[in-house]
Amino acid sequence: MSLSFFEAVLLDALVRGGGREAVILADVEGVRAGLSEQGARRVGRDYELEPVSVSAGVFHPKLSALVADGECHLLVGSGNLTFNGWGGNLEVVEHLHPGFAADAIDDAADFFELLALADNIRHGAADHCQAVANDLRRSTRGRARNGDVRLFHSLDGAISDKIAEAADALGGATRLVAAAPFWDSGKAISRLCEAIGLDHVFIHAHSGGTVQGKIGSNWPSQTSVEVRPVELDVLKEEKPRRLHAKAFEIICRRGRLLVSGSPNASTAALGAGRNVEACVARMQRDRMVGWTYVPSSPPQPMDPVDDADDGSAPIGILRAVLEGDHISGQVLAPEMTGAASVYQVTAEGPRKLDDVELAADGSFTASAPGLEVQSWKGGRLVVRVEASDGAVAEGFVSLAAFTEMTRRAGPLGPRLLAILAGTETPADVAAMMSWFHEDPRRMAQAAIPISGGGGAGGRVSSEDQTVAVSDLRLVRASVLGAGRPGAGGAGWVRFMGYVFAALREKRGPLEQVGAIRNADSDDEGDVITEEVQAVDRAVDHSLAVFEQFLDKMLSPGLVELHAFRALDLTQYICERLQPDQQRAKGWLQRLLDALTRIEIPDDRRELVSAVALTLLGTRIDENDLRAARSRLVGLGADLQGHCPSPELARGFHSVLNQHASFPELWDRVRGIRTYREQARSYLDALAAGFPSDGYGELALAAKDEFATMADAFKSERSRKKIEVMKQWSEACPKCHRTLPKIEVGKLRSTAVATARNCCGHVLIWPEEAEHG
Repeated sequence: MSLSFFEAVLLDALVRGGGREAVILADVEGVRAGLSEQGARRVGRDYELEPVSVSAGVFHPKLSALVADGECHLLVGSGNLTFNGWGGNLEVVEHLHPGFAADAIDDAADFFELLALADNIRHGAADHCQAVANDLRRSTRGRARNGDVRLFHSLDGAISDKIAEAADALGGATRLVAAAPFWDSGKAISRLCEAIGLDHVFIHAHSGGTVQGKIGSNWPSQTSVEVRPVELDVLKEEKPRRLHAKAFEIICRRGRLLVSGSPNASTAALGAGRNVEACVARMQRDRMVGWTYVPSSPPQPMDPVDDADDGSAPIGILRAVLEGDHISGQVLAPEMTGAASVYQVTAEGPRKLDDVELAADGSFTASAPGLEVQSWKGGRLVVRVEASDGAVAEGFVSLAAFTEMTRRAGPLGPRLLAILAGTETPADVAAMMSWFHEDPRRMAQAAIPISGGGGAGGRVSSEDQTVAVSDLRLVRASVLGAGRPGAGGAGWVRFMGYVFAALREKRGPLEQVGAIRNADSDDEGDVITEEVQAVDRAVDHSLAVFEQFLDKMLSPGLVELHAFRALDLTQYICERLQPDQQRAKGWLQRLLDALTRIEIPDDRRELVSAVALTLLGTRIDENDLRAARSRLVGLGADLQGHCPSPELARGFHSVLNQHASFPELWDRVRGIRTYREQARSYLDALAAGFPSDGYGELALAAKDEFATMADAFKSERSRKKIEVMKQWSEACPKCHRTLPKIEVGKLRSTAVATARNCCGHVLIWPEEAEHG
């Protein structure tokens, strides 16, 4: 088995064809080979690899089931999952469909059901097997059956016995022709001949030679029946490849039987209780003409491949699944129990994760904090278990939540993974924004608190843990991932949390955006003009899509739920796509306006304070300072506390020039007072009955009203003309008439206005935020 081949050739083709899930069941020897392939990077994420350990043989079927709703295609052949098996060697493969081979599809369903239950086979794919069996049976409902095409396998008896029964049903055998790369001494083919009543067999001697194996021979040397070497015309090639095909033709008195698939002509393959094998048997009734051939000679004996065994025991094989901060696994071969340590295998060497106790069946659970988010960002994940007696087992780790992610995210899945890994393009960004725009509830499915560009921690609010009820529906029972532990909503919530955490990481501009800036600064002319223009268009599209989404996030009814996620996304867009300053400042202003209309959790106040200071830093005058202080006071910021960290607003700082440092801005904001603070000082003084000096600037700003306000200290009549607004309104609280626009503006800017179109009273709004 070659995982590099599967990833480079087959997996991408499956994905392009709309495939959602891929699972490989492989013998422990194949998995052991896969562990040595450093080029295999997507195992456990983009597809699963389940090791299978057979107690008295090997897991050897070459069967591919491509299933969908009510449909399936089955491939049964001789080729391994390697470059040679899919082209380099001479192989044979049968394509089966319920339209003409419903019986064989049902046989395949039996195979998977028995595989899930077999006592002599150890694996962790029972749920996968049952799910495939269900899909296969569903695909044959209502299909015609005639018994002409069957799937023979070794889980319910010897394949040689089934061949003999099929030959007998066709009136008995008159000729047997066999082609295979590997043979035992001749015992298996002799028994087959005896079972079908023949005293001789024709065996194909391939002109291109055979694939060299680790065991067995390339020719049967000790048969009890006559062996007649021939060269089959059907297997001739202009440029002969090495033979790896396994095929048997039996001419019978009432037809012809063709058998092809994984079994070699050995007792382990054709007998009972040894290897797990699968092959297709075609019964061609009343056909008497078979393969043609010419006489040949036996090939030169070929020794098995030397494994260069160093005398040490082969490393054991385990399976493992990562869900959240825990790995659940099982050592499949050899048997291991007792105290052990679990390590992550990395390029730098093993990294210890946990000490565990291996159960009687080799199962274990290990703590692995932080490993899930690391695995989402790419690369394979391998763990090693080392027992106290020195025994060692290794295996790939599957992400429990990956199937759920691909189901929910669909085509966007690879783009989200690119964002996690930091390899996204402007097109990926636009696709993500469009996806969120289609259904903003998707943003509410993140487990990690959304706390701004600096990644400040904090409590998880209820909105961060919200999952739409409609998204808690179960996966249909027949999909391959239905039985995976952790394949529910929790894994998806964690995944979305990792995505938003990635949006807050410090990464700088996208590589393509950086190229645009370099091109502009280096003035390289037409050499890169087309490339720059293409990227520029992609960035413009991404920014346009984001602005549409920002409008939606800040709309009434959604702003309270999504304001902080909108803040995260805006900072991400600024840092990665580098919009112009005017555009970014407009977004920042809108976000701050939205934040002043909602309740700010305590753990978000520093973030919002940093964002408010960033806006102030773009332009600093007395009005801006007073507006910034008003905003901060309204947001509940502790102006006597420490200065917020500029790192919290890193995304905005990447595109907005700052004219002062945060400490300087913080000191200046603390040193000025807003008109509303001065209005509150005035009201306190009025309540005490004595004027004070705490509202001098307000007196200058509200000259028209201050004559009445000053007289109120000594005149009850003037005092009665002072109306303190208990809640924000653009109407006179006494007469309930809408104020002139100029007075509404004064009320907002200086906290004081006059009800000029009704009672003429002085109106004071002392609160810093319009929501009160």
